[in-house]
Amino acid sequence: MLQMQCLNLAPKFNPLQSPGCSRKFASPLVTQRHKSSIKCSSQSSFSFPNQNKITHNNDKPPYKPLVPLALQDGHALQQSEDDNKPAAAPSFLEVVKRKLNAISHVTRYYAQINIIVSVTSVCFLPVQSLSQVTPAFLMGVLKAVVAQIFMNISLCSLNQICDVEIDKINKPYLPLASGELSMGTGIAICAGSALLSLALAFLSGSPAVLCAVIAWGLTGAAYSVPLPFLRWKSHTFMAPFTLVILMGLILQIPYFIHSQTYLLGKPFEVTGPFVFATAIMSIYAFVNGLLKDLPDVEGDKAFGMQTLCVLLGKEKVLPLCVNMMLLGYGGAVVAGATSTLMISKLVTIIGHIILALMMWLRSRKVDLDNFDSQFGFYMFLWQASDY
Repeated sequence: MLQMQCLNLAPKFNPLQSPGCSRKFASPLVTQRHKSSIKCSSQSSFSFPNQNKITHNNDKPPYKPLVPLALQDGHALQQSEDDNKPAAAPSFLEVVKRKLNAISHVTRYYAQINIIVSVTSVCFLPVQSLSQVTPAFLMGVLKAVVAQIFMNISLCSLNQICDVEIDKINKPYLPLASGELSMGTGIAICAGSALLSLALAFLSGSPAVLCAVIAWGLTGAAYSVPLPFLRWKSHTFMAPFTLVILMGLILQIPYFIHSQTYLLGKPFEVTGPFVFATAIMSIYAFVNGLLKDLPDVEGDKAFGMQTLCVLLGKEKVLPLCVNMMLLGYGGAVVAGATSTLMISKLVTIIGHIILALMMWLRSRKVDLDNFDSQFGFYMFLWQASDY
């Protein structure tokens, strides 16, 4: 039954009313709410309480209202003269903006920020004085960063190409899963970025950078591609260990060698800061490999992904990740306490204590039934790793 909202307007013919029906409803001045009723009779009339009967000509086209009529389910029925007109086409600028936004989701810009911070910081580990930071050194760092970014863009695209069906359940807002970008566009971004990365790494003249992008590409492909003995992300412990290889080893060792031997011209030597950075990033990468599956349990179950979150449940995996991160931050505090430089000691100790406290407080607010809450905590750890 249609229910008409009380409007302080003169009563008019309702276009949804069949000819030969009368409708009764309360006056807007009455404080109590009464349900309206439609009563059909053989007479062509439309009657109201306390008002004269209004007759209609059946041959006259029905009145087309511009005021929305409230339906019983709460939705509004709006009719206007422009209903049959096609919607205005979006402008060229709007189309470009929407496509760029979709591409940014495919390439995962936050992951590229992590690449920039990680590679740059590792390249500065062998530096012992400001005099070594020359324009040639900075250009060498920039070449390494850009080559690594494009290879990481390729892997981000490849991962979404291989996971498009799962993402329709877990992350339907992603461009490939939602159809905002076609599969052909995703493949073009993946292949083009990989080729550009290899070309830039080769032109850099550094064997370490070339080895880094090749190893990164092969390991990332093994992580995502659904081939026999591959797609390591679907295995319980291969997923986190793959991220340890990528972020804890490949993102550290080759670029430290690139900076120390190729840019600074020194022989390779393992230093304390290098060991510290590798250990911390390995712990973080392992935790990231577990935590990334926290909001994706439903889709992983549907496609038989044997992640730790699927096997043990979110309630056990989240505290495990938090405790491992606290252990890593504790190790960083101990390492900072052994530093001979007072400024380095203070920054390392105070900085990691603050990060540990922020992470612990944030973890206590995670709602395991809310996707945004879980993904927000995951993104918080991404940001914390940059510091």
